[in-house]
Amino acid sequence: MKRGRKEKSHDTSTSSTRLRQGGDINLPLDLMVEILKKLPAKSLLRFRCVSKLWSSIISRSRDFIDSMVTRSLTEPPRDAHIIDDFAAGNYKKCFLAFSSSTIPRNTNEVSVLLMPERMNQYIRGLILCWSISRNKAAIYNPTTRQCFNLPDTKIKGIGSCFFGYDPLGNQYKALYIPLNYMEHVCQVFTLGDPTATQWRSIQGVKSHFPMASVVCINGVIYYRAINADATSEYKLMSFDVRWEKFYHVEAPKTLMDHPSILINYQGKLGFVCCEEGIEIWVMENANKETTQGWSMIFFYEMEGFKRWRILGATRGSEIVFVQPGYLSSDKLWVLYYDPKQNSMRYVDLKGTYPEEKRGYTSTIIWSALDYVDNTMCLYQAIS
Repeated sequence: MKRGRKEKSHDTSTSSTRLRQGGDINLPLDLMVEILKKLPAKSLLRFRCVSKLWSSIISRSRDFIDSMVTRSLTEPPRDAHIIDDFAAGNYKKCFLAFSSSTIPRNTNEVSVLLMPERMNQYIRGLILCWSISRNKAAIYNPTTRQCFNLPDTKIKGIGSCFFGYDPLGNQYKALYIPLNYMEHVCQVFTLGDPTATQWRSIQGVKSHFPMASVVCINGVIYYRAINADATSEYKLMSFDVRWEKFYHVEAPKTLMDHPSILINYQGKLGFVCCEEGIEIWVMENANKETTQGWSMIFFYEMEGFKRWRILGATRGSEIVFVQPGYLSSDKLWVLYYDPKQNSMRYVDLKGTYPEEKRGYTSTIIWSALDYVDNTMCLYQAIS
């Protein structure tokens, strides 16, 4: 019996020594994945170099990437603000600053963003950058610092490019709508599809010009448009990302006749109008044609917002504004208005703006509200 106890003690000692000397430990794959899911995004980006298996899990696994997005949504909200300075003729350099509601007057990160100039749309950690003048698009992932240039559309003239996400198929798609009213063919590019090397042509819509106001909610891209016929009436359009079909959406005429911006208001399509105050209209029962309708949620008689530019709405229902047009580098403020409390807070981005750039006044701000971490690799298919 004593000899057996000594052998057992010897085996334990040998195992402990082996572990201290860096011996290999084989963990089940599912346990390893669960451990990786609990790590911060910065660590995961470094761990992609450990092995091809780890790189595949972190950058290409749908389940893993979705878990990162879901975890980010449970953490305190943070927003990414894009400071676009194009006065010096350098259209490709912007500055990306992150802010949190827990730090209302400061930002905590800065990085350089490369993109074509000037029109941006944000979805689940990815930013579509669209150059109207050059008809070029790129997808930027701030988490991985990757920028993927979409191929040329090969359609003459200019057009509009929108970005959408299909939650059922777990696919990101870019939609290109030519502004040539004689052209009824639109194009779609599926991000992450290894066979997608060019845009695909799909059936478009007749005689309408898309406007800049756009939002994607529950797999549907909503955008405002104007008829190209003699009426020149405004209308609300939708594009089903999964089935790649266009629809006309009925909306109150008062909303279409006044300047208004589309927003995602607590998971529903919303209009914000700032003519004589702040009106927020929300579409109810978006998936039911027979009971679909609109309701006005809030109205406050606040002056001074008619000329301000609306960036969208946060998860907490705050409406985000910036000053109209080009900004002075001395006042790089982003304002957050809470319609429920009728209160205002602001984030000052001046501290993130490099000293050597502050002499220019042609500065514009875009925002990626409720920013989430997304470890998706833009150059490979998602498995």
